[in-house]
Amino acid sequence: MSENVGTATVIVDKTANAAPLGFTGLGLAAVLLSLSYIGVYPVESMIVSMAIFLGGFAQVFAGIMSWKKGDIFAGTAFSAFGLFWFSLAGLLVMPAIGWAEASSGTAMAAYLFIWGVYTFVMLIVTMRIGVRALQFVFVTLFLLFMLLAVVNATGSTGLLVIAGYVGLVMGLGALYTALGMVMNEIHGKTVIPL
Repeated sequence: MSENVGTATVIVDKTANAAPLGFTGLGLAAVLLSLSYIGVYPVESMIVSMAIFLGGFAQVFAGIMSWKKGDIFAGTAFSAFGLFWFSLAGLLVMPAIGWAEASSGTAMAAYLFIWGVYTFVMLIVTMRIGVRALQFVFVTLFLLFMLLAVVNATGSTGLLVIAGYVGLVMGLGALYTALGMVMNEIHGKTVIPL
């Protein structure tokens, strides 16, 4: 008696690593927002536009692409933080167009604090992943959220400038991570240590 063996279909995943796109969105949006905290320019349409179209869409796209590749950490982190940028843009735009009252300092402090708690939990997860550049981004992002929560609770402009510098460092760290991933993948070896 003979067995009939069917042909196997092999599917090769040719989709790219979405993490550099997500880190680029985070990095560029964070750098530009942080420069406003430092006092280089006011929060204006450029910040809202970057929050929506780069911080928001780039990270949500990276999150969806990461889900498709089976990366639960990147899928969750990029999607959640992309939606953070959309919600931040909403907090800035909705009062300006009359859709809602502006949030109080206490409400903004709570908003930023809960994002800090979320970031801290994700930071713990990065310890298992073991990529130092990723850990650096999450440590500085956690510090940024906590500083901004205190700023909104107290109204401290001096602390806002410090938060701006922390955000600038975090954003540059995210850009370093993004560009390092691209360079390493293109060269097929570690060119930029992560």
